[in-house]
Amino acid sequence: MLGKVGAVAGAVAVALCWPLAVGQIGERIYQDTVGDYDSPYVEVTTESYDRGYLSSHAISKIALKSSWKDLFEEQGWPTEWHIAHDIRHGLFGLSSDSTLVVDDAVAPQVTAWWGSDAVPLTLKTTTLLTRKTDLSLTLNPFVYQDEEGNTFKSEPWTFTGEVSADGNGHFSYALKDAQLKTITDESMHVSGLQGGGQGRWDGGFWIGDQHLQLDKLRFTNHLTEQSVDLDTIKVSSVNTLMQGEQAAEEKATTNTTLNNRNQLSVSSLLSLDGKQYQNFNVDLLLADLNYDAVTRLSVMGEDLDGELTQEQAQDVILALDLLIAKGLTVNLKDISIEAPEGLVAGHVRLTVQPGLARASQNLSQISSKLEGEFYLEFPSVLLNTVEGMEAQTERLVQSGVLTLKEDRAYLSLKLEGDKVILGNGDQLPLTMFMSLLLS
Repeated sequence: MLGKVGAVAGAVAVALCWPLAVGQIGERIYQDTVGDYDSPYVEVTTESYDRGYLSSHAISKIALKSSWKDLFEEQGWPTEWHIAHDIRHGLFGLSSDSTLVVDDAVAPQVTAWWGSDAVPLTLKTTTLLTRKTDLSLTLNPFVYQDEEGNTFKSEPWTFTGEVSADGNGHFSYALKDAQLKTITDESMHVSGLQGGGQGRWDGGFWIGDQHLQLDKLRFTNHLTEQSVDLDTIKVSSVNTLMQGEQAAEEKATTNTTLNNRNQLSVSSLLSLDGKQYQNFNVDLLLADLNYDAVTRLSVMGEDLDGELTQEQAQDVILALDLLIAKGLTVNLKDISIEAPEGLVAGHVRLTVQPGLARASQNLSQISSKLEGEFYLEFPSVLLNTVEGMEAQTERLVQSGVLTLKEDRAYLSLKLEGDKVILGNGDQLPLTMFMSLLLS
């Protein structure tokens, strides 16, 4: 009987102490994640954290940095905002509701954008003791008008996401409608915005994929009743890290490279002059980029402000030398559009082979490591739209650079070092080919 009483008493003690334990663990998780965050654009710090038995209350400060801070300062908007977090301790984790603190510093701006007594945003999070976090953010509808009379209004913007303990996560967002109207009676209208991604932030790049889609984008001049309409715009970007092994002095070293692929498509475009263009596509791959070099360039690009110092210029040169020495490929795998005159399509690939040290000291030697190809086809009638193009067209045809067949024009060539190989097999020095194009 005493054993049973002791077991029950122990269970009761654990049950009574568990919310305190969850609260303590939760505060540690909060401090390690939300409570202390720094990126090139925003810094988040904890102003206060009051832990209770069943609940806690925290205040965090969001300080804008870099170009975001400059933009807000130019507009006279606050660059520091405070968020209040009401945190509840559960059995297996924490849940919280967060809202913007409307203090004296931001009250005028909040009133101007959302109106008085409005709730600008709401953030709900659930964090397990394993550190897996789900979040849901809603930026409520707002209307903004500047001193000159330009106006911007937006429907609710929603964001949902999940972050695991190892930093991997996925997210999605949506905006039904937004419109900007200027005092010159021009407007931009966005509808059906949605997007998302999956991956992780490694401190330099988003490793994974991101995508965005717009159902419709319209630019309108209401005085002339002209507009540019774009339908079904899709943008995607994928960053992939590749681990390559190479032998050096009988030792295996790891050469990490970054592949970056960007795709853009527009199903339909109606221009100001009423012409209809369809199925515009761009597919660009930057491959085999030395990760150390591009990371250095990225960090330096964020820190640069105005003219380069001698030390900064030297750092940029060293990073570029490393990038070229390791080799890289720029591959425009597809660029195409269905114009009123017919299909325009092409692709371009340019590769710098590895092994060229200190390229900045002699840029001319880069040509010895070049390899690539260029292809373009289009309706030959487009040659007549450029004034004075007749003589240039004749020279290009005679030299074998340009081929005319029926109602189509073709341009095909390969690059091997400092030689250009034309579609008919003839070879030209690179310098001669460039002078032929520019003449």
